[in-house]
Amino acid sequence: MMLYIVFAALFKDSDIKRIKYVPPAKNLHLYFDEELTQEVKLPFNNNKSEEAFTLYTKMPNVRDSNVIEIHGKYKMLTARLRGNIFYVSELPRFMGIKTYAGRNTCFIPLSSVCSGEVIKLTMSLQENPYGASITKVRVSTLATYIHENLAKCIPTCILAILLFVCALFSLNSFIFSYLYQSKKTLEDLDISVETFLISLSIVIWIITNYDVLGVILGNMAGVGIINYLAFTSMPVFFSAFLCAINKKHKCMLRLFQITAEANLIFQMIMFVTGTRDFTQMLFLTHVIDVIGIIMTVSAAFDFAYVKKITGEQKILSIGSAVFGVFAVVSMFLFLFGKDMNYMFLITIGFLILFGMHIVTSLLKLSTSLKEHAKLLESERNSYKDQLTNLGNRRLLYRKMAKLEALGIDNETNFIMIDVNGLKVINDTFGHDAGDELLKGTAICMTEAFPDAELICRLGGDEFFIIIREEESILERRMQRFTHYAANWNGDKIKSISVSYGIANRLKYPGMSLTELQKAADTEMYQAKSNFYKNKSELSEALDGRR
Repeated sequence: MMLYIVFAALFKDSDIKRIKYVPPAKNLHLYFDEELTQEVKLPFNNNKSEEAFTLYTKMPNVRDSNVIEIHGKYKMLTARLRGNIFYVSELPRFMGIKTYAGRNTCFIPLSSVCSGEVIKLTMSLQENPYGASITKVRVSTLATYIHENLAKCIPTCILAILLFVCALFSLNSFIFSYLYQSKKTLEDLDISVETFLISLSIVIWIITNYDVLGVILGNMAGVGIINYLAFTSMPVFFSAFLCAINKKHKCMLRLFQITAEANLIFQMIMFVTGTRDFTQMLFLTHVIDVIGIIMTVSAAFDFAYVKKITGEQKILSIGSAVFGVFAVVSMFLFLFGKDMNYMFLITIGFLILFGMHIVTSLLKLSTSLKEHAKLLESERNSYKDQLTNLGNRRLLYRKMAKLEALGIDNETNFIMIDVNGLKVINDTFGHDAGDELLKGTAICMTEAFPDAELICRLGGDEFFIIIREEESILERRMQRFTHYAANWNGDKIKSISVSYGIANRLKYPGMSLTELQKAADTEMYQAKSNFYKNKSELSEALDGRR
């Protein structure tokens, strides 16, 4: 894209003047003689395009805003009135190199003094492998020309922009799929990127193919150079696209890609060295285009004859076949000069082909999202205790590793909690009651410590909490927790008793995280030991659960 901009910026074109709108254009007649007796039949080609020739035309009543609009692949043009030159259009230069780019329509500015006068036109036509002819000459205005041509080019430009948007969507869908970690989507990177690049080159090619942009910008040659570069780049990106979607003929397609790249480099070297102009080498790109069309249709047949064809291959097969039909028709219209918008047809072909690719991308994206959802669910479950829905021991290990890296302050508290009497409850009232005891404890902890960094069940009757809190406030919050537990009223459990230990750097300065965890565990076991020494307390606890 930057290369295109640089090429355009280096060109200046003096053909474009101030734009004013006047009524519709009037066709002019050309003559071989100044007496206007030998009329020229259009389209006209002097069959010696490298040599200059002279034609004459008589002006109707004209205004200062009028121009003579000449359609044809001209090289140089001079206009004379009463023997005096009043307009000269020489070949523009790029780095001192003359180019025919953008020389498809010439606008000769007029004034009211030209009314009724005979204008002498001396011109030479381009050396073009497809020929160069004068097809139309008329009196018009730039505004009239722009108005007429916008009506022709806008539908195709809109379609091209739609193609680009679809390609951009395809690229974004790949990025989205990649972020959701699916190994299959990595294989689609080339397809998505090449689809985007060829769509970009198509949009540039179509927009710059119409002289309207050059008229508006006042830089016909610069826009023409961009047009040729975009068109020559298209086979490069398209060949890469074919390589990505067709693995069966990868070597042959890679050779085609190298040929397309070599063609682009060769044409640029020939142009920069002044050996050949882009317009004289256009047929090389057309040959590569034909090869690309053949390979696309071949890929469609390959997909069609696969015994176990996948849904993706079937969609790409249909898209490739339809694209091939549109491409062949478009090439026929271009080569035989039929008065139809071949660019519109080829854009439809690309839109169908890339549309089919986008469909397959969406199918893969849907599959990727489903796989990712399953992966996330599996990952969440791997860190979750299934009974209490709290974190599990694996989650504690991950949290401790993060804290080791980040460090902790004196207000970070490790709390080890053990549910008293779980074994007795299980043996006496059954495991459903024991499960309720554990679930009730988890609920009481989440209600008492909603802002905890971590609440997890280590297994059995042990729980662990990590929370940042001042010591005095934490003591009150622990009292609130034991109050919630003592007043628990479930279906089978009517009260919960716990033992706990708290460790922090304020209480145990200089300890590592592992040592703090062990210190909290030691305090908890001391509290639990005291609990079990008091048999009456245990009996009361059991009576409360009956």
